[in-house]
Amino acid sequence: MREVGLMDLDLATRVLLAAPRAARAEMAAELIADAHTADLWRKRFSSAHPNGGTGSLYAQASLYPRAGSGQSSAVYCAALSTLLRALDAWRNRVHSEM
Repeated sequence: MREVGLMDLDLATRVLLAAPRAARAEMAAELIADAHTADLWRKRFSSAHPNGGTGSLYAQASLYPRAGSGQSSAVYCAALSTLLRALDAWRNRVHSEM
């Protein structure tokens, strides 16, 4: 997956806000895994993945419905925390899990 910036985090967090609270952790992991897959495709074939995405979390998140911006709310912060935990888990995964 490409380097994650603030805009990636914001858009992906707003995607999580549009999902039911119980599904957010799974959705975060899915966004990250799909962005990684798209990045591998981009590197291999020098083009965007057929299902969309160019390997950034932002590009992957842009394929989903998302909530409006509300960055100072407790709900937004909780969703961002969920996303950051999923990113941490992905970065610390064991290669045998891939």
